[in-house]
Amino acid sequence: MSDKQSTVSNRKVRFTAPYELAYESEELSPSAIGSRQVLVKTSRSLFSPGTELALYTGTHVGLADPANTFAKYPFYPGYASVGEVIAAGGEAGGVQPGDIVYSDGRHAAYYVQNVHERSILHRVPDGVLPERAVFARLAAISAASVVQAQVKLGTKVAVYGMGLVGNLAAQLFGLLGAEVAAIDPVPMRLGVAKACGIPHAVNNDGGADVKEQLRAIWGAEPDIVVEATGVPELVNSAMELVRIHGQVVLLGSTRGMLTTDVYKLLFCKCISVVGAHESGQGRHGLPTRHDITRYVLRMIAQGALRTDPLLTHTLPAERADEAYELLLHRKNEALGVQLKWD
Repeated sequence: MSDKQSTVSNRKVRFTAPYELAYESEELSPSAIGSRQVLVKTSRSLFSPGTELALYTGTHVGLADPANTFAKYPFYPGYASVGEVIAAGGEAGGVQPGDIVYSDGRHAAYYVQNVHERSILHRVPDGVLPERAVFARLAAISAASVVQAQVKLGTKVAVYGMGLVGNLAAQLFGLLGAEVAAIDPVPMRLGVAKACGIPHAVNNDGGADVKEQLRAIWGAEPDIVVEATGVPELVNSAMELVRIHGQVVLLGSTRGMLTTDVYKLLFCKCISVVGAHESGQGRHGLPTRHDITRYVLRMIAQGALRTDPLLTHTLPAERADEAYELLLHRKNEALGVQLKWD
């Protein structure tokens, strides 16, 4: 170990019950980490407005399932982090103290990361700011929709939901040459989509018909519709919107039951519906999570994947509770929310 400190004082966010958040303190010893581990000092951590918020509010579908050991209290939230390696084991895959790395670290001042073939740990490309690189986590999640879709140059893709996942998915489709339209009821989010280079914005706040708006843009219905909100009813909307023989990609984690007209929306339209969960990455010929992560980090470094418009709030580390409340109650203002630890 190259770090001579005996211990470092760590603070990490913990959920003890729905809407109950606390900071847990502990001492970490750089000299005690394993040969295939690294100790990282966090610079930025990014909030997930989906999974994390569902666990914060107690609405995550896995909480009541005894077989789901992930979604249980106490829960330590966070899975997008960038920081500096301060200690590294001798078999840590070439990672060295001083490296700036991106990983799925928690909301914590320090964290110990295992380094193996399935771990999420990547060096941040030179010159990429931590507040940009940390978006790679949600970009990699969003990429599950792209690798599952039947997309090619000129494919017309409509994306329901311009939260972080939907926005980043729309950008990734655009990078592959698709013609992309963003759908959302919140003008701020549509404005951010435009700032991220998504060419078409459609407001679905209950006014003008979405299908007619898209026909006015393209002269046709979309080939692919991505549902990125997790709202069960919008799965039906996506199936209604897509063209005959089109494809619906379910990217958002639906939290609730859905009643649908299978005969009318699937059978008669001859459409395909595919789930796009990141757990499918690396299976049956799909790109691995490592490959996808390297790609999105490279796109961020090149400026092709735009993250600056996504960052709406940066808060001190001790204000994590405010971050969740922002995402929960101020959706017209909050999109990308980060904690600054250094």
